[in-house]
Amino acid sequence: ACRALVDELEWEITQVDPRKTIQMGSFRINPDGSQSVVEVPYARSEAHLTELLERVCEKMKEYGEKTDPSTHRKSYVRVISHDGTKMDLSGVKIDGDVASSLKFACESIAEEYEDELIEFLSHEADNVKDRLCSKRTDLCDHALHIPHDEL
Repeated sequence: ACRALVDELEWEITQVDPRKTIQMGSFRINPDGSQSVVEVPYARSEAHLTELLERVCEKMKEYGEKTDPSTHRKSYVRVISHDGTKMDLSGVKIDGDVASSLKFACESIAEEYEDELIEFLSHEADNVKDRLCSKRTDLCDHALHIPHDEL
């Protein structure tokens, strides 16, 4: 669920026009009459990420459950592609119970780890899924096949 959440957030961030900015800073007037306001890219701003976290879990309706035949470990996979291309859904279980439990898990993770999600996604970081879902939270410890480093 954590990995699906991060995938969706990262995809949404890439859909924002990179030229779009938002004003950040103080609205207080300085003694010289100027304001301390800076323009920052909207896509990774706290305002945008907070807005995404409010609605990203709705996307979990577009996921199904797939069981790895060798390990029998379950994972969530997208059943509707972002761009409309046909997807291989062999071995994927699609039903309302899977979608609703994934949505619930997503909402719980988004609420509990909101600060961490914003911290990692506000900068263009590598391996956010591993860093957040496995190292910082241990939600997906099995997903890491590398030794843990100390945080």
